[in-house]
Amino acid sequence: MRTPSEEFVAAGEKTRIVILGGGFAGLHAAMHLDDTLARDPDVEITLVNRDNFFLFTPMLHEVAASDLDLTNIVNPVRKLLKRVSFFAGEVERIDLERKVVNVSHGFDHHHHALSYDHLVIGLGSITNFFKLPGLEKRALTMKSLGDAIHLRNRLIAHLEEASTECSANLRRPLLTFVVAGGGFAGVETIAGINDFLHEAVRFYPTLGEGMLRVVLVHPGKVILPELGEKLGRYAEKKLAERGVEILVNTRVSGVTDSSVELSSGEIIESKALIWTAGTSPNPALASLPCMKEHGRLKVDEMLRVPGWPGVWA
Repeated sequence: MRTPSEEFVAAGEKTRIVILGGGFAGLHAAMHLDDTLARDPDVEITLVNRDNFFLFTPMLHEVAASDLDLTNIVNPVRKLLKRVSFFAGEVERIDLERKVVNVSHGFDHHHHALSYDHLVIGLGSITNFFKLPGLEKRALTMKSLGDAIHLRNRLIAHLEEASTECSANLRRPLLTFVVAGGGFAGVETIAGINDFLHEAVRFYPTLGEGMLRVVLVHPGKVILPELGEKLGRYAEKKLAERGVEILVNTRVSGVTDSSVELSSGEIIESKALIWTAGTSPNPALASLPCMKEHGRLKVDEMLRVPGWPGVWA
């Protein structure tokens, strides 16, 4: 059996390889091909991504909590690739039958059609709000660099607002922060913002640590299910020792400008809900006529998409 790299090489015309997505999967593929096939003058490789930088998402929470500067978790894509071309734009549509990807970019959002011989799909996921009323409009997310910076600014804004005399009656919702989702993203986020808030509140004479309420809401029986129950219980204990409230077997069922409603019937007065409770496959995959499982593309052991030669995911 030939390797994926060997299968990419085609005789005759210049072989065009298009990689969609500059996250862990797409960028790793681009860097590998940059050192191998891209040296061949008969091979043309293009990486398409919305941002012109690689974002190390596992450390987003540290930027939100001011533990790291944002330059520590971003790396310019053009700096990482020597021979692979880069296109900063949005993937609008993938036409597998015609072997064309429609992309858009620029201030005027104009369109281009990129033809390919081989296509690598690594578009990742988007936040899933589960169609809960008001959630997408009001919740803070943790998927992008902008999200992390926005969350940090929001935390500071809440402390500033709560510290004023005219907001004395609004301090409870302003100083209550709810994180939905007890996976890695949710636990790391709530730990980071909890430390940040407790360190920062000391600089506000009218506020005290006892006024802060930080709540983690998780639908499962134990947080961090990826690590197993024992480690999940240990993490719960450590978070509780640092003042974090943990509500398991509980879901967010609604949100308003000043409250979060839970499946238990409890209503938490809060003006800040951070949502890390779900993801969905990129919408660009929905119209693809290939095998899927829960909306995600099915592949074989070589990451090929069955039934579509030259398509990888």
